[in-house]
Amino acid sequence: MQTQTPKYNSLYDYVKSDEKNKELFDIKEQFDEALWRTHLEKLNKRGEVPRGRDQEFYRKRLDELRPLADESALLSFLNYKGLPKFCDFDCDGTVRKDYLKQGYYSWFPREIYRTLWNWKDLCRVADVEFKYMTIRQFAGSCYAHDVQMGPDTMNSFWITFSAYLIANHGDTYRWNNFKNTVFFKEGENGKQRDRADRIKALIAEDANYIRSGKIKEFAKYTHTVGNLVLVPAGYNGYRGTQPCIKDYFDLSLGNLAYGWGGNHYLGEGGASVKYNFIKYINTFFLWDYVDKNYEVIPLCESHARQMEMQRKTGKLAAHGVLPAQEEIDDLCSNINVRIEKRSHFMIAMLKIAMGINADGKDVALGCTYDGKYREEWADWKVSGVYKKIMEEVFLSNHIYAGGYGEVIKLIREKTDGNEDEEFVGSILNSWCS
Repeated sequence: MQTQTPKYNSLYDYVKSDEKNKELFDIKEQFDEALWRTHLEKLNKRGEVPRGRDQEFYRKRLDELRPLADESALLSFLNYKGLPKFCDFDCDGTVRKDYLKQGYYSWFPREIYRTLWNWKDLCRVADVEFKYMTIRQFAGSCYAHDVQMGPDTMNSFWITFSAYLIANHGDTYRWNNFKNTVFFKEGENGKQRDRADRIKALIAEDANYIRSGKIKEFAKYTHTVGNLVLVPAGYNGYRGTQPCIKDYFDLSLGNLAYGWGGNHYLGEGGASVKYNFIKYINTFFLWDYVDKNYEVIPLCESHARQMEMQRKTGKLAAHGVLPAQEEIDDLCSNINVRIEKRSHFMIAMLKIAMGINADGKDVALGCTYDGKYREEWADWKVSGVYKKIMEEVFLSNHIYAGGYGEVIKLIREKTDGNEDEEFVGSILNSWCS
């Protein structure tokens, strides 16, 4: 059976490709099975394979789960969730501890963070090939040099899919940290892996087991560039285990905006909390998640009630966080449209940052920037005009009440008369169309 290899050898190849709908490219297609197998063989020879499993156990498991890039986005997601924990392939680039080898994990999304937001996760070069650089789990970015951040998937498919199963197929799939073990067996990656297998078996038995088209569309969108973001160090795990948030991005943003419980993840507390939140929204292109006053927009009615309760009490409160059955399609639709729009915008910004025009040609823009000098930007290998846009548009506490439209207008104004005006304009025109 053919070994799965990454579809793109570099972020540059991805951004300049002329593939249709590449904004919705599924990052699971970047899984480098051959590299993982090589890594496994080295560890096996040193006797470092975990839990006493031999090399053949992991080989067999990968064979069972292939291919990740299934024609069904839902089955592809379940295959991904069923990967051995030891594999450590994560579509948003998360790693488990500091100083890991990037090539054995998800270099593709991490390169997106480095390019768009000057994420400083690279520690040292161990090889001329960038995939083999040593990395940090958390690092500073252009948002703030001293605020450590790490990768995250903004809108978690797993929790909403769980809510769908609970609502439509009873309490076999209660959330409760997967403690109902009726259908589970022990093993590498334990209950989550076997739960994914069980659901796949049920889908195979009944083609209509998952009836929601919006859920299936969400499965397709969840591991695309528009659903990737950097969050404060430790917040990824916190929001996933916090019963008042349950990994939902609107509730996560509400917590960041107000610092419920006195935790100010985005920087200092006090009067700067609102400033930090505005800057976070602008830096990471999150305008569709807030209204014209930068109040977080709830993704469903249950979340609206949850956020209203928290505003009144000033505390996180676990009450009806999971969407009701009748809300799930609307929730997924609200998420899907936001992911798709942000994906298109991020590709446009990657083109400006990398000097790739609307036709996919390299225009060889310089990396110099004659604006405000930032020492931490000296080795940021993006175009000077992108640094200008970052400095004067994104790293701002200005409230863009008009969302993407107002942002695009300001970018045009900031590059008007600039030598790169025509290039930037063509990218923006292509995005708007």
